[in-house]
Amino acid sequence: MGPSATPFLKWAGGKSGLLEPLLQCLPKSFKAYYEPFLGGGALFFKLASMGALSRAIISDSNRDLINCYVTVRDRPEELIEQLESLQQRANDRLFYESFARRRFNEIKLKTGLEGDVEKASLLIYLNKTCYNGLYRVNSRSEFNVPWGRYRSPRLFDPENLREVSKVLNTPCIEIKCCDYAEAVEGAVSGDLVYFDPPYQPLSRTSSFTSYTSGSFGEVDQRRLASVFGELSMRSCFVVLSNSYNPLIEELYARSIREGKFRKVFAPRQISCKGKGRSSVAEYIIMSY
Repeated sequence: MGPSATPFLKWAGGKSGLLEPLLQCLPKSFKAYYEPFLGGGALFFKLASMGALSRAIISDSNRDLINCYVTVRDRPEELIEQLESLQQRANDRLFYESFARRRFNEIKLKTGLEGDVEKASLLIYLNKTCYNGLYRVNSRSEFNVPWGRYRSPRLFDPENLREVSKVLNTPCIEIKCCDYAEAVEGAVSGDLVYFDPPYQPLSRTSSFTSYTSGSFGEVDQRRLASVFGELSMRSCFVVLSNSYNPLIEELYARSIREGKFRKVFAPRQISCKGKGRSSVAEYIIMSY
């Protein structure tokens, strides 16, 4: 067993509530592990805690998110120190609106991924105090989610951040910021690739988040399905999560027809209703 690190961010589409069915769908053994839509990394951290990773390439196209992971890996104690200060303002709406969100947007366009502690600490602060934990940006790439009105939100667990840092410092773990297709270019036979993209909306009004400044629409879903097929042809083990939706059924018709799928019910961890959240059906689709 490896270090018992768990996700330190509340991310849209997080898989903490679906780990059991996901693990049941994975192959008994595999070589390298790729997760190119990292988000909160629930499955990655679970596999790491099980000692199941001989090599892992984790990535996302969201630069702010990847900066946060790099900072946790390289500068955990500095990050914890800044978060301890921010924790004192966790219930402060004025601080959220007049400083934290504004300051984050001032520095978020920095191009480096060297581990910007201030940007990482503000992202964690905003993630834990904004409305329903959303990461959403406008056309100018500015974070624009309103304050969440939580009672005494806990921004972080220092011991968990230290455990996360240990996992990310494992020599076999590589962190990248890139497009998902680029991230999996090196995948070969026997490797496991887990795709957890922004889901195809169930309706025109149900898409509530933007992982980057661009959206992930039907064209993107079709491109992803093509990459899924290419990896399958390389004899990779490919697993994908997505919504229970006619477009997804069309794009992965062969896997579904051959029974290489599982229908599961996921809790809505991020919902416009906040309270009284329900579960929704979604697919886990495999290439094998």
